[in-house]
Amino acid sequence: MSTLFLCGAGNSEGVRLALRVQAHEHLWDRIVLLDDDASKHGRSVLGVEIAGPIGLLETAPRSSAVQNLVARTTRKRKAVAERLASYGLAPARLVHPAIDLEGVELCDDLVIYEHAVLGPEVSIGAGSVVFMGGVVGHESQVGPGCVIASNAVLNARVELGEGVYVGTNATILPEVRIGAWATIGAGAVICDHVPAGATVCSAPVEVVPSELMAPAPAPTIAPARPTRSRTALEDLVAAAWCEVLQHEAGLDERFFDAGGTSLLATCLAERLRRATSRTVHLTDVYRFVTVRAMAQHLSTLGDTVSPARTPSSESGIGSRQALRELAARRSLLHREP
Repeated sequence: MSTLFLCGAGNSEGVRLALRVQAHEHLWDRIVLLDDDASKHGRSVLGVEIAGPIGLLETAPRSSAVQNLVARTTRKRKAVAERLASYGLAPARLVHPAIDLEGVELCDDLVIYEHAVLGPEVSIGAGSVVFMGGVVGHESQVGPGCVIASNAVLNARVELGEGVYVGTNATILPEVRIGAWATIGAGAVICDHVPAGATVCSAPVEVVPSELMAPAPAPTIAPARPTRSRTALEDLVAAAWCEVLQHEAGLDERFFDAGGTSLLATCLAERLRRATSRTVHLTDVYRFVTVRAMAQHLSTLGDTVSPARTPSSESGIGSRQALRELAARRSLLHREP
């Protein structure tokens, strides 16, 4: 008798997926749940019995298949996977029948849930999971043991190393590489490569009052502002604006009136963080919407940076090259599905 053993009774979505696959493909004679929590033994999930601990696999028939439903963290998932491999049973592939697999390279040990989207020329490593609504863009490479949580989006040609966890609603922009065992927090927008083992979190939730986002009021007649030369911080912020917006900014021009978007605001905050070594949040771009206001805000955070740290010379990249790179990235964003 062929049996599918599902390990980890806390994942009812995984049980439902196995039932959907079984109804479509009729691969096994029965499905059984295993879990080391003795308090769960004898219960059932969606009609599937929790028969006992994972150790029962020691005496399971060699014709049996097994799948790891643990996906809370990639390190815990790997530990369970190594334990399951020691029993010598074949891993089961659980891929929802509605998933379009045309041009996708898959291995036997995978879990891919309903409503996931896999682009053509995608490869996914053994032991990886793509949850409901996860998107893996065309030509992306997902390493072994990765978890792509619900509604996370990998754009085109993204590379994930082994054991990467991509949180719910996170977005990784095209051609970005994420190093092995990195963690991408829920809702994070990843614009640049992430080193191995790093954790990237989205900015803390913060309410931006509506008046800060309101259109600028109509100009009124006021005494002319005395002309003066720009400060070093104003020059630095203006240079960052130019690189992100491809637009020369006046001191009092508003970022979003000049063509800024939420994505470009994320890029601007990152450039200012790198250029000044100061904490610049995404919400700061929404609050301090002009070059003058942002420079004044930065001035309260520390001393003026040296010219060597300005965006135009960062990492030895000239402003023209930075503009070309940003233009190429924006072009990719507009043409990707």
